[in-house]
Amino acid sequence: MAEQHRWSETAAMIALWYATSIVATNTSKSLEMDAAVLTLSQLLIASGCSFLLLRILKLKPYRPMNSREELQTTSLLAFAFMLGFVTLNAALRHMHVSLVMTLRATEPLFTLALSTVVFGNDNGLRRLISLIPVVCGASMSALGSADATVAGAVACAASNACFAARGVLTKLIRARHAADNYSLFLHINAIGALMAGGDVVASGA
Repeated sequence: MAEQHRWSETAAMIALWYATSIVATNTSKSLEMDAAVLTLSQLLIASGCSFLLLRILKLKPYRPMNSREELQTTSLLAFAFMLGFVTLNAALRHMHVSLVMTLRATEPLFTLALSTVVFGNDNGLRRLISLIPVVCGASMSALGSADATVAGAVACAASNACFAARGVLTKLIRARHAADNYSLFLHINAIGALMAGGDVVASGA
């Protein structure tokens, strides 16, 4: 019974993730804002919602960062997270949503390559080879379109690399510091918003 409930909860979370992703990407495309400004807005909204849930409503226990090392690693994670959204929003400005999402499907290749380097996974090369046909198919499908642009493809590849780094750094932080997902999400959005804000001010966007 507990196993069935866990699978049902996971399925519901996946469905919610896909639904919100569709809304977020299409809304990002339609807004036609500067990529850095849009990212700053997204991170500020996410920070506000997380703060409300954790610190005001207290729906989940909040765990502060407990060491300088954790702050440094979380800041690096926040930078990768922020830069991933900046480059994703830039890609959405250059290409249609469907093309960007097709190229985003190649992210597992970036994640596997990076995790193999960082964690030394013995099966990494075998898994990497098994992903190549899928990645090549997705890439050729997207880049073969007349709507594809070099700038959009480069931005999407950079986004994939950043989100791959996010996944690896998240795993490191959870292993070393026992950080929970909710508090970590608040931290990376708040720190990322500060970074994005500094970029917006510096660039005069």
